[in-house]
Amino acid sequence: MGLAASTLLWAACGTTPPALPPPPPDTNTIEMIPLQLGDSLVVDLTGTPTPIPQSQFVLSGAGHITLPLLDTNIPAVGKSPHELEVIIRNLYVPRYYNTISVTVTPGPRFYYVSGAVSGGSGTSKQIYTGKVTVLGAIYTAGGFNDYAARRRVQLTRQDGKIYYVNCKKALKDPTLDLEVLPGDKIYVDMKTFWETLFGL
Repeated sequence: MGLAASTLLWAACGTTPPALPPPPPDTNTIEMIPLQLGDSLVVDLTGTPTPIPQSQFVLSGAGHITLPLLDTNIPAVGKSPHELEVIIRNLYVPRYYNTISVTVTPGPRFYYVSGAVSGGSGTSKQIYTGKVTVLGAIYTAGGFNDYAARRRVQLTRQDGKIYYVNCKKALKDPTLDLEVLPGDKIYVDMKTFWETLFGL
């Protein structure tokens, strides 16, 4: 039964149709990307009888943060800003306040591109503004130069895991074009003699 027909049926019965469920959260936004060691963040706590000063952190060591009144260290690494907001709110309500608004704002986050790219010979530090793939990250950094080995681009995650992307195939099959996360390092190697000779 279509949505229009369902609405007419509910109207005929004299009742209000049920509300449609909210759309799932967009996991590609910065607020949904897990925080990592080295990230900075700001925590704002508002809506309380007595104002609470803003708290600023740089995640290091065990990746914990501490907040006023709370007698516990709060793990932040591995949690998205949105998840951290929920955790903090539950620690304050109802133990300390009937209600509180929590906003976790991550600082600038970056990924890195180096190797055979047209943007230069050094490492290009790119600010992470939202979803980007390996190909998109390389084009943002200036694109491949003439000596780039496009079939074996290295992607290193912050946890040390290494992946290889065949960017020639990824142009035709986007499922092969891996997503880049904050802290990732992309390295474009140079073609070997044989790759150059055979036009690979």
